[in-house]
Amino acid sequence: MMHAFPRFLSCGVAMVLLAGCAHQPPVNTGTTSKVDAASALQISPLDEPEVITTEHQVVTGPNPPHRGIVDPDVYDQELIPVEVLRTGRYQLVTMQAPMGQRHLLEQIVNVHIPPSISTTVGDGIRYTLKNTGYTLCPATRDHQKWLYSRQLPAAHYHLGPMTLREALQVLAGDAWELEEDPVRRQVCYEQRDLRTVKSTTVVPERSHE
Repeated sequence: MMHAFPRFLSCGVAMVLLAGCAHQPPVNTGTTSKVDAASALQISPLDEPEVITTEHQVVTGPNPPHRGIVDPDVYDQELIPVEVLRTGRYQLVTMQAPMGQRHLLEQIVNVHIPPSISTTVGDGIRYTLKNTGYTLCPATRDHQKWLYSRQLPAAHYHLGPMTLREALQVLAGDAWELEEDPVRRQVCYEQRDLRTVKSTTVVPERSHE
């Protein structure tokens, strides 16, 4: 019995040592940088973004407009629809003067020129303006004389029904702007490429602090 006691004691000491080793936290052998939570954060200021703008400047050519350009332009945007009131199943009426009476360029025209007649663009325009209250301005510039003297295309011998404003623009084509003098009730044409728009990009200077 006395001989077994030292063996039992040595076994108990060994078990205690093994249990202590099992509870030891693992040792990190790698190099890990520690961040102090109490240390102040260093924030560097951000650069302000650059604001780039575009400026548009209207540049008038050697032939500035002398009359107001007709608006809306058939080659630029669609015609604004006219509101109507339905009074019957198949009848629509307006509660005010029709658009063609309030604005003569909005009156409906139906042009029929006999195909056997050889005519010019100026003759076609004058024929379209009959009984509309408007007249064609005289050709005082070379480019206007050139337009009026061109042969009328066969596709323009029959126009309509459409508004007078649209018919006058179609007769001249998309290279010409239709201008109106409401006081004299005259219409005239000017070339579109004589008036251009110049765009300039402006970049602000950055401040150096």
